[in-house]
Amino acid sequence: MRKMWKRLAVVASMTIMAGMLSGCGGEDKVGVVDMARVQKEAPAVQTYKQKTEDKQKEVEKELQDAQQSMSAEDFQKKQQQAQQELNIYGASMQRQFLSDIQSKLGDIAKDKNVGIVVYKEAVPQGGIDVTDDLIAKMQ
Repeated sequence: MRKMWKRLAVVASMTIMAGMLSGCGGEDKVGVVDMARVQKEAPAVQTYKQKTEDKQKEVEKELQDAQQSMSAEDFQKKQQQAQQELNIYGASMQRQFLSDIQSKLGDIAKDKNVGIVVYKEAVPQGGIDVTDDLIAKMQ
């Protein structure tokens, strides 16, 4: 579960850094977002986490039920399939989450006339904080 969120943070960082590099030298305003705060406070983030946890519990229950009626070899195959299923589901949730955030940040950038939105940690000072706007849009 944590591994999934770490991957999500890495992908989001790379996306934001690519945007930062493409915007170098421009006179556009810079928006900043505190993703740690978004992950703690946005209800949509909690929904994504809950969906992932529910899927994990569902798969674990299936495995428990299957363990009693399968041979050790068949159960091991079932475990591998279940892990693969969880990985695919987790990746799907990550893509959905990133897509959701990017689309909402795009809307916010247009509304606030901001050329680029980056992580708050990436900007030494200044920038227009859009964290509250993003949290509000992720209701």
